[in-house]
Amino acid sequence: MTGCSTENISDRLYTQSIGIGGGQRITLHGLAFDETMPFSGSGASAAEALAHAEAQQGGRIFLGHTELLCLDGSRTLESCRRLLTEQGLSPACKVICADLPDVFGEGRSEALLQSVRMAEKNGLLAVTDLSTALDEWLGQKQTALLPAVTGDAEGMVLLHEDGTRTALSEEAVRGLFWLRAHGSEPVNVTLGSADITVLQCHLDTDVEIQADVLTLVYSLTVRSEDCPSSLRTTAAAHILQQCTAAAEEMLAADADVIGMETLLAAHGIGDMPSRLRIRTEVMVQ
Repeated sequence: MTGCSTENISDRLYTQSIGIGGGQRITLHGLAFDETMPFSGSGASAAEALAHAEAQQGGRIFLGHTELLCLDGSRTLESCRRLLTEQGLSPACKVICADLPDVFGEGRSEALLQSVRMAEKNGLLAVTDLSTALDEWLGQKQTALLPAVTGDAEGMVLLHEDGTRTALSEEAVRGLFWLRAHGSEPVNVTLGSADITVLQCHLDTDVEIQADVLTLVYSLTVRSEDCPSSLRTTAAAHILQQCTAAAEEMLAADADVIGMETLLAAHGIGDMPSRLRIRTEVMVQ
């Protein structure tokens, strides 16, 4: 756990979750595995906040096992980048938007983490981790897609570089799950009145140019284990509606969390055109 070091495990504090917020100041909260007691520190940078927390606790704080990073929506993604590159925060750490007192004041962080993971597994939320959020935020549009928690309600928001948040409709959230699905991890989803097991999602992309209008084409193929042929057309229409809503809300929010920049760059287009459209196509097998 400590790697090549002469430092004893007992000399370190291991965090499960961290919160960053408080306007222009950084506040970190953690949960020590051995004591289940919160600790915190604040400063003008992530390094300063960590130093204050370590001074108060009398031990070095190790971030490599942190599973949950909670942001209050202020301009904090730059601090997240510094925690990753300078302090060893795991790139697989889950990132969410929430009010910090609601998460850390009641010790809900562990339950909240499991809730977000189950929502991802059941196709209710698009999978989002720290490395993905930073890749999006450092892109041309400077937006990141993050799960958001308000009270007991869960959804997703677009967090912009200036700290503002754009809430997404439930339909668009489901559509983003499909457009961002990777690999062949089986998930259980509900389409209308039918519950199916999705074995794999494969996304093909293309660019079409007609006159002065550029169209990005997202073609999604969904393989299901238990979707009968009589329901495949209905399921495809259901998914198409969700993906279309997601694409429309991305354009309306001037955001890129579905790889638009990457797709354009692959076709030698460097900047986002002013007349841009997105078309989605869906097939269920």
